[in-house]
Amino acid sequence: MKRVTKTILLLSISLISLMLHAQVKPAHIFDNNMVLQREKPVRIWGSASPQEKVKIEFGGQVKSVVANKDGEWSVYLDPMPANAQPGDMKVSGKSNKVLFTNVLVGDIWVLGGQSNMEFDLARIFHGDTEILSAHFPNIRLMTIPSSADLKPQKDFERINEWDGWNERYDKKGFWFICSPETVPTFSGLGYIFGRRLYMASQVPIGLIDVSIGGTTVEAWLTPETLAGMPENSSLLKQWNEKVAAYDPVENLKTKIRNWEKDSAARIKEGQKPEPKPIKPALGPSFDRNFPGSSYTGMVAVIAGLTVKGVVFHHGYNNALEDSRPKLYALNFKALIADWRNTFNDKNLPFGIIEFSAGGEPQTLDNYELRMLDPAPSIREGQFKAFTDLPNTGYVCSYDQQVNWYHPQKKVEAGERMARWALSTLYGFDLVWEPAICTGIERLRDKIVVTFNKEVKMSDDRPIEGFCIAGSDRHFIPAKAAYVKTPDDKGKPVDDRKRIEISNPLAVDPIEVRYAWARNPLGNLVNQDCPLIPVPLFRTDNWDYPEAPYLPDEYATHRANMKNLRKQATEMARVRIISEAELKLK
Repeated sequence: MKRVTKTILLLSISLISLMLHAQVKPAHIFDNNMVLQREKPVRIWGSASPQEKVKIEFGGQVKSVVANKDGEWSVYLDPMPANAQPGDMKVSGKSNKVLFTNVLVGDIWVLGGQSNMEFDLARIFHGDTEILSAHFPNIRLMTIPSSADLKPQKDFERINEWDGWNERYDKKGFWFICSPETVPTFSGLGYIFGRRLYMASQVPIGLIDVSIGGTTVEAWLTPETLAGMPENSSLLKQWNEKVAAYDPVENLKTKIRNWEKDSAARIKEGQKPEPKPIKPALGPSFDRNFPGSSYTGMVAVIAGLTVKGVVFHHGYNNALEDSRPKLYALNFKALIADWRNTFNDKNLPFGIIEFSAGGEPQTLDNYELRMLDPAPSIREGQFKAFTDLPNTGYVCSYDQQVNWYHPQKKVEAGERMARWALSTLYGFDLVWEPAICTGIERLRDKIVVTFNKEVKMSDDRPIEGFCIAGSDRHFIPAKAAYVKTPDDKGKPVDDRKRIEISNPLAVDPIEVRYAWARNPLGNLVNQDCPLIPVPLFRTDNWDYPEAPYLPDEYATHRANMKNLRKQATEMARVRIISEAELKLK
C-alpha cells in the first residue's frame, strides 16, 4: 500500500512538473500596461515546451510560431500605427493562455548610463512640481532590476528591489502607468525627456530605465565586443586576475571580523548588532563593473526588443583617478554599435547626454588646476562619437553646475534631449544642434576661432571659458571678443561666428581650449537658441595621461599626477602675479 501511494505521489509530482514546464511564458518585458513600438515589426518572444505551437493575438493580427528544441520562441507582429486606445494581447500555448491588458502602441525609449540617469524624479530640482503634474496615462514606465552576470541573461525577475542609497524598496520589472504615485522613483532625466515627447507628439511613450550607478562604460559593452578589441586586453586581464585571486572563505572571514568590530561599537552605544554574515560576497565575477557584466545582466534581458531609440547619460566612473580617456572614446563608440545591434537596428537613434558637471567650480584663481582633470577628455570622447556616427544627438550638460557629482539640474538636459528627438524624429522644427568650432587662424599675438553658427553669451556678460597656450603647453585664461568686420557702410560690427582669443602673457600662442574643466567656466550658446551651449573643444593634441594597469606603474602615475597638480597651482600663482604687474604698468 505504501509503495502504491509513493508511486502515485511521484507520478503526480511528475505530471505537475510537466504541466508547469509546458506552460507558455512570454518574456517579462511584456506585461500589462506595456507599450509596443509603432511603425516597425514588433518582436515578441518567450519560452514554452520544445516544439510547442504558440499563438499571439493583438490588434486584429494573429501570428503563430513553433518553439525550438530548447523551448524558445520568437515572432514578429506586423508594423502598426500609434494607438492610444488600450488593447489586449493574448499569448496562447497548448495548456495555458496569458492575457496582457491595457496595451498601447507608440514609441519605446531605452534609458541607459549610470547614476545621473538613474537619479530619481523626486530628488531633482522642480521634481516636486513635475510629480504633481504627472497625469499622463499614455506614458508607461519600466525599470529593469539591477543585475550583473558573466553570461548574457535571457530574462529578468519582477522584484521589490532594495535601494541602499535611499533606504527603500522599489518595484522593478513591471510596466507602470505614469501618475503622481508611480513616477517619483523613476529616472528624473528620463521622465522629463519622455514627458516632453508625449506632450508635443501625443504619441504613447514607453520608457525603459536600464541605468545603474557606479558603472564604467566597459560594463555596458558585450563580452564579445570587449574580447575583440585589443585595446581592452589589459583591462580584461586586470579583472580576470581579480577573479583568480578572490577567495570566498577569506572574504567571509574578513566580513565576520568587520562585523565583530561593528557589533562591539554598536553594543557600546546601546544599539543592537546587525545580523552576523553567513555568506561571502559574490566576488569580482558579479561586480557591476566587471567588463560586460551590466550589459549581460540588464541589457541582454531585453535584447531584440523593438524600440524607437536610446538616450545615454554617463561619464563619472571613467573620469576618476584611473581614467583612460582615449580608451573611453573607443569604447563609447563601440557601445553605440553594440546597442544598435542589440535592438536590431544599425541606425537606431542614439541620444548622448554628456558627462555632467560637478565638483569644485573653475575660477580664474584655480584655472590651471581645474583644467588638470580627465572629465573634459571624457566629454570630448562622447562628442567625437556624436560627430563621427550617424543618427546621434548630443546635449551639453556642463553648464548645469553644482558642487555635487549628482547635479539636481536634470530638467534642462532632458528638455534639450527632447528637442533633438522632436526635431529629427517627430517632424517638429526646433533648433537643437550646438554651434561647433570649425577652424582657427593663428596670428602673431592671438588666435581667431570660427564657428559654424552664430554664438552669443548666455548671460550677456563678457565671453568666458577660453584659454590659450604657447609651445610651453601652459594654458592660461584668455580674453575673448568678437572679431569686428565692416558692414555695408564701413561701420565695424560683431562677426558672431568668429572670436579672437588673446592674453599678453601668451607669447606666440598656438593652441586654444574652451570650457575645459570638470565644472568649467564657459558662457557661449547658440545665437538662434540660447538654450543650447557651445560644446567644449580644444585645438591641441596634448592628451590627458592614460592610467596604466600594473600596480607599480599606477603608483608612479598617481605620484606624477600629484606633482602636476602642484605645478598647476604654482603656475596659477605666478600667472596671477604677472597679470597684476601688467595692470600696474
